[in-house]
Amino acid sequence: MIYLVMGYATFWLVTFVFVYTIFSRQQKLNQELIILKQLVKDENE
Repeated sequence: MIYLVMGYATFWLVTFVFVYTIFSRQQKLNQELIILKQLVKDENE
């Protein structure tokens, strides 16, 4: 029974870490996109 609980806890921990890393990467990409948009805007003016 303990192995089932440990496996379940490990599965959810890995899932949450995976989702957090995806969210973090998405935030960084959004920041880079904002910077690139500003650079293109400044270059066109």
